[in-house]
Amino acid sequence: MRIVALAADGARNLVPLQLAPGPRFNVFSGDNGQGKTNLLEVVYVLSTLRSFRTNRLADAIQREAPRATLRARVVKSDLERRYQVVVEPGHKSVTLDGKTPRPLARYFGAFNVVLFAPEDLQVARGSPADRRRFLDRTVFGWRPVYLELAQSYEKVLRSRNAVLRNAAGERRAPDLLAVYDAQLAPLAIEISSTRRALLAELAPRFAAAFEAITRSGIPVALRHVTAPELAAGDVDAVVAGLVRDRARDLARGATSLGPHRDDVGFRFAEAEAATFASQGQLRALVLAWKTAELDLLHDTHGDPPILLLDDVSSELDESRNMYLFEHLACRHLQCFITTTHARHVRLAEDRVDYVVRDGLISPVNQPR
Repeated sequence: MRIVALAADGARNLVPLQLAPGPRFNVFSGDNGQGKTNLLEVVYVLSTLRSFRTNRLADAIQREAPRATLRARVVKSDLERRYQVVVEPGHKSVTLDGKTPRPLARYFGAFNVVLFAPEDLQVARGSPADRRRFLDRTVFGWRPVYLELAQSYEKVLRSRNAVLRNAAGERRAPDLLAVYDAQLAPLAIEISSTRRALLAELAPRFAAAFEAITRSGIPVALRHVTAPELAAGDVDAVVAGLVRDRARDLARGATSLGPHRDDVGFRFAEAEAATFASQGQLRALVLAWKTAELDLLHDTHGDPPILLLDDVSSELDESRNMYLFEHLACRHLQCFITTTHARHVRLAEDRVDYVVRDGLISPVNQPR
């Protein structure tokens, strides 16, 4: 799978863009704030219909521009498809091969990306919310229909929380909460079970990748942290838990039970990695996750995903940086790499270099 043409107009600070990326490694160099990550966001939005930087897709629109129009031509198994996303304040429109996909799930599955960003390296010691976002990025690539599931859950959760916050002035609050409890429970179980299934698939690849990176013999594992009712997969038990917690939820104005409280545990030598692993070992754990994610998506979809590598090489030590690029060099995938200095990217062949300055992306060499 590879992008053969990429275009963007009205996206953040990017000058209207027409790009024909190389089939392997595309290296975008420039100072911070010039637009390198904005380019990766364009690719990510086209693939997932979400931004990895904001919950409001309209934030990706260039200041004073009415809309952002993003387009890509993607080749997979000798079949070329045309993707377009137009983002306007409060609205987005999507076309695939010039037609609106119905249902929207038809948009997904043939254009998969994996994102690796500097903030990911801190995820093992970050907040549970950071780890949920990190986990869900992988789930979206593995099972694209998960996006609609997550959106349905978030919609019901927002409605239930609104009733909780305004219950004092709403006589129908108990009846409304009962309705939302019944809607929330099956969605909550499906989200939690999908995450758990993903971790089960990822875990052996993750452990093997960590050993390849560190040669340490230290066992590592991944643990899904969720409520017992969700782990049991019992809709009635989840509804009962929501009823049980209702007084507390009313006091807080928010729902206590659900996959929005899930977490991922990184286990290191049979202990919590966040407590016992060194900073270098924690970074190796995240690098192992991303290596495992690439392999899992390749195995699942029959084609390697496109990798978006956002200035990660400057954050890794020498040995892990070398491992990363040796690993990528022996895999036939297309990669978009941003960096402040091209020398950080330890790839001598199959690369095209670009410079990014004030939103303008210019090639500086030919593929080699």
